[in-house]
Amino acid sequence: MIDEKIIVHEAEEYVNNNMTIKETADSLGISRKTLQLHFKRLKKIDENLYKRVEGKKALSQQKGRIKGGQIGKVKSKYTKKEADAIARTIINKSLSYKEAEDELGIPKSTIYEIVHSDLVSKSIRMELDILAEANIHDITTEELRRRKR
Repeated sequence: MIDEKIIVHEAEEYVNNNMTIKETADSLGISRKTLQLHFKRLKKIDENLYKRVEGKKALSQQKGRIKGGQIGKVKSKYTKKEADAIARTIINKSLSYKEAEDELGIPKSTIYEIVHSDLVSKSIRMELDILAEANIHDITTEELRRRKR
């Protein structure tokens, strides 16, 4: 069985240093899972230290949620003018995203992200949505508008 002093030392390392659980585990030469298990045992050893550990974990989780919303948010490499040109090409030629991909040489997922971003006006995005719905039903946008009246 692991010595309680070691568990207290591990918890103090985590609480007193600006490190994540993974970083703390790595610096102590143990796995993250082992450190987590030791933290569970800490409740019976030192309840106040246990509460500090849990508080830091909760704070880290909250920060992670905030950061998680920012992960993957990359500034577009396209300008407003380029995004507008892509959107207008799709609208003027009544292209599906797959057809636009073939014609423009840009992946359809990228096209979708570009034309549904703030680079394109809301009115153009609405036109694209109407076109997409018309393409799904294999009808023209005019026919779709007539049906919706």
